[in-house]
Amino acid sequence: MACPWTRCPPLRRTAKAGRQEHSRERARMRILFVDDEPKVLEGLRRMLRPQHKEWHMTFANSGREALALLDSGPFDVLVTDVRMPEMDGVALLSQVQKKFPSLIRIVLSGYFEREAALKAAGIAHQYLTKPCDPTMLCSVIARLCRSSAILADEAARRVVSAIGSLPSLPGTCAALLEALQKPDVRLEEISRIIEQDVGMTAKVLQLVNSRLFGLLCEITTVQRAVGCLGLDTLRQLVLSAEIIRTFEPEESIAGFTLEEFQNHSRLAAKIVAQLPASKEVLPSAVMAALLHDIGKLVLAARLPRQFERALESSRTQGMALYAAEEESIGTSHAEIGGYLLSLWGLPPTIVNAVRWHHRPVLPSDAVKELDVLALTHIADALACELAAGLGDNCAPCVSPWDIEYLTSLGVADQVPAWRVMAQRVAA
Repeated sequence: MACPWTRCPPLRRTAKAGRQEHSRERARMRILFVDDEPKVLEGLRRMLRPQHKEWHMTFANSGREALALLDSGPFDVLVTDVRMPEMDGVALLSQVQKKFPSLIRIVLSGYFEREAALKAAGIAHQYLTKPCDPTMLCSVIARLCRSSAILADEAARRVVSAIGSLPSLPGTCAALLEALQKPDVRLEEISRIIEQDVGMTAKVLQLVNSRLFGLLCEITTVQRAVGCLGLDTLRQLVLSAEIIRTFEPEESIAGFTLEEFQNHSRLAAKIVAQLPASKEVLPSAVMAALLHDIGKLVLAARLPRQFERALESSRTQGMALYAAEEESIGTSHAEIGGYLLSLWGLPPTIVNAVRWHHRPVLPSDAVKELDVLALTHIADALACELAAGLGDNCAPCVSPWDIEYLTSLGVADQVPAWRVMAQRVAA
């Protein structure tokens, strides 16, 4: 399957854009609800009446009416039913994804519509089920709206919000497709294949953490996610909803290959598993380490030339890649990755670790321990050193460590021992 990525212009922050974003944030959020059943819309009106001071809510009884409303003025969030006559929710979301890419897209469907809702797996950001608890609905929408704070640049949000699935290595895609067609395949085999791929892992976690499957706890491991989804659902998602895409760029990107990216991500996850983490923190930390550079996938697929320039600047000027990205693109892969995972509803601890893994900050009231963010920062730094051949004598300009942060945690003296451990893991 070829990857249908479109090319986007460079992202730049301007004073005018900043003023517009500030003005938009002060305004009420504009939410569009779409359902062909008048009773459902009326129920939403009554249920959400207390939100009218915070949200400007509009209600449409068809997909075509919704598109007309979207053409007439800006909206922030679309919440749509799946089964509707003439234009169903999947068709509506497909058009919205193309015409209004920055719009947050939520599917609201009944339990018995789950099969239809899954067809939107490559389009929707999140799922909710009917009947929907008003507190849950408000919480999900509010959290999604707050996600914009992770990525301040509106042009960048358009790029990220348009994404439905992320590129994967052709060999991994082929292995998953082959395994899913075996009648007696084991869940462990499927889990091992998915764990090898950052894009697949993020997509599976997005779906299992949605409300569509009625799970009340956060799922942070691929094995649990696969077990909760089940093989039949995975087959449907992979074979019909096309949640995986092979990475076939039109041109190569100097300084980046998907193989090296996947290897670095997997190594960081393996290193985390050997760090002194509590049992409660470890599963989320392993997943955050695997996903920490997911923003690079977005840049490689959607902004390849800008990403290539940032890679070149990082190499020639001896600067951190995230700083080169901010200089040439206007934002970094860390912010982009955090925003994407927040839109996809992954646990906040993972989102926070991905967003801040290059610039970790210790909250003033935090207990000084190795949390998910700290573990992700340490694992990434160790994996980067191994890839670059760095060590105790690495120059400050290329050092991936935030020594001040590690000192505040009281663990800076453990770095030499961790280096030995990382070399053993890599070997």
